[in-house]
Amino acid sequence: MHSTSDTNPSIEGWDRRRVRATIRIAAIIVAGGLVAAACGSSTPSASKKTAGTHTNQSTNPTTTEKTAASTTTTTTATGGSTTTTTTGSGSSTATTTKGNTTTTTAKPSTPSTPGGSLSANPTSSPSASLTGIGASSIQPFYGRVLFQYNKLNPGVSVNFTGSGSGPGVTAIEQNTASFGQSEVPMTSAQLAASKGPVLQVPVDLGGVAVSYHVNGVSGGLKLDGPTLAQIYLRKITNWNDPAIQSLNPGVNLPNENIIPVFRSDTSGPGYDLDQYLIDTSTTWTGAIGASSPSTTWPTAGRATGDSGQDLNAGVAGYIQETEGAIGYVEYSFALEANFTNAALLTKSNTYVTPSVSTFAAAGATATGLSSTNFNIIWAAGSQAYPLANFSWALLYQKQSSTNTAIVLGKLFQWVTTAGQSYSAGLGYAPLPSNAVSLAHSTLLGLQTSTGSPIFTN
Repeated sequence: MHSTSDTNPSIEGWDRRRVRATIRIAAIIVAGGLVAAACGSSTPSASKKTAGTHTNQSTNPTTTEKTAASTTTTTTATGGSTTTTTTGSGSSTATTTKGNTTTTTAKPSTPSTPGGSLSANPTSSPSASLTGIGASSIQPFYGRVLFQYNKLNPGVSVNFTGSGSGPGVTAIEQNTASFGQSEVPMTSAQLAASKGPVLQVPVDLGGVAVSYHVNGVSGGLKLDGPTLAQIYLRKITNWNDPAIQSLNPGVNLPNENIIPVFRSDTSGPGYDLDQYLIDTSTTWTGAIGASSPSTTWPTAGRATGDSGQDLNAGVAGYIQETEGAIGYVEYSFALEANFTNAALLTKSNTYVTPSVSTFAAAGATATGLSSTNFNIIWAAGSQAYPLANFSWALLYQKQSSTNTAIVLGKLFQWVTTAGQSYSAGLGYAPLPSNAVSLAHSTLLGLQTSTGSPIFTN
């Protein structure tokens, strides 16, 4: 028997040639693929570059990641179009398109503020012990709301001394307290005398009562500006004077001396009554020789040798103890003492007594409220009490301690929002919405010692 090779040598040779040809064709195909890969083909490849230069190739879209600089670049080719996106950690992107190519480049990220959002969690802050000095008129309100804030945020305590608006302004000028308090915003001269820019924040809406202690008159007494001016100028000295009687027909007024009481210290209530008398009595302006109110009670309105009384508590105590007395005092103190208060003539020719609702009516007229446009004395409106006022917290814009700045911002954000729920029961009206907005925007101005913002919105 013969082998196949012996019997058919041509077939054996042909098989060998076919194998060699097949190998050559495969080699050509592989070589062509490598050339195409090197020169760029219509089939996208994949490359992933990490810390080194190692490259993996495949037929997937191209992705390049640079981790060292917290930047990711992604390139995707589809149908001849190329999109390149570059992003940094926490950054936003800007995108531009030209032809079939879209390039997105990272914008620099905005650094976060140390206090975060002013609106978020106002009862969560670093711990701090703060001191406040100023208007005694706000003391009943602060006594309640600062106590409540401490219950919600035990790490923060505030020691407030109600020593008058004047000392409140002095404290902030000299930087001897965490914040000052005044019923009257600081003047340009006072701001210039301070140790830096001052933020002035509206924190309450109250009013000044004209309270009296008259035998047999338990309420219902009406007074206007000209009559009050005559009383303080000592031109009307008896309660049954015809000028008072004409305003109060049917009221049995006694033959009793009038004893007008005034504040011996600088005060917001004195400023407010001075403004009311300036607005309504030419006799008053002529006597005091001024057309602008003062926190110091005018000399013409003081009896010779009369030194007056300190603070709201001093005036309230004097009225309570003295028959025939009349004086101006923050309504919260008059409410606590259960005083009878005069109904005052309004700009709308009505008589209105002090109350939470009549303060609110006056506060509603405060359009364009600011620390330079704050006056709501003698406001229009039949129910607007003519001696209503805002009270202002005074804070340095730049704070040497970032933590203190955070605490101040969070504290007053809460006082001017949730804290207003305690106001009505104490004789104050809740702040109107525009005052709340003003407080918030003002507090956003708090800065670190280097001038960086403490809060975002």
